[in-house]
Amino acid sequence: MLRELLSSDEIARAERFIFDRDRNHFIGCRAALRRLLAERLGMAPGEIDFSYGSKGKPFVPHAAIEFNVSHSGEFALIGLSERIAIGVDIEKIREPTRNDWSDLAKRFFSEGEVKALSTLSPEDQTEGFFACWSRKEAYIKRHGLGLALPLGDFSVSVDPAHAELLGADWCPRDLRQTTLYDLHAPVGYRASMALEQTAKVQIHQRSFQI
Repeated sequence: MLRELLSSDEIARAERFIFDRDRNHFIGCRAALRRLLAERLGMAPGEIDFSYGSKGKPFVPHAAIEFNVSHSGEFALIGLSERIAIGVDIEKIREPTRNDWSDLAKRFFSEGEVKALSTLSPEDQTEGFFACWSRKEAYIKRHGLGLALPLGDFSVSVDPAHAELLGADWCPRDLRQTTLYDLHAPVGYRASMALEQTAKVQIHQRSFQI
């Protein structure tokens, strides 16, 4: 059983979910993470001990591997890298209600992102909104900051076909050392990755059933 791969504190966390669906998603995602890390580290999945950063981002002490996890709807995304800080995000695309994207963008996005989103054609605005949101979440998670870094304090591209970090006044050096990528995602989803590296990298994606 997948539960057998988890630690006691992970099982306790799983039991706090109200709905079975959410509990099962957490267990499946955590078990998949343990299996992937075990494959890289040459350990049994149940032997891995996690520590947590000040904002709750997990890591494996003394291991030369970075990882990040995201889940939305029926899918999860796990990113692994060697010694390079990484953040990933997957978002399920939903159709907007009246003025939905405009109101949310004005609330959470930077001024430049709001303006760029408004220039997209109506049929591209939903895709652009979720492309922007996913890229921003991946960037925040690459730093392990969660909501401690407001979404409006930096800017990314909203063009659905082009991922780029455009502004980061809170950390200007990121423009020289962080790269955003769009990842392959299931139909109806957007997925992004942020890496603390500007050199060309090879990205390998694989899917598996939990």
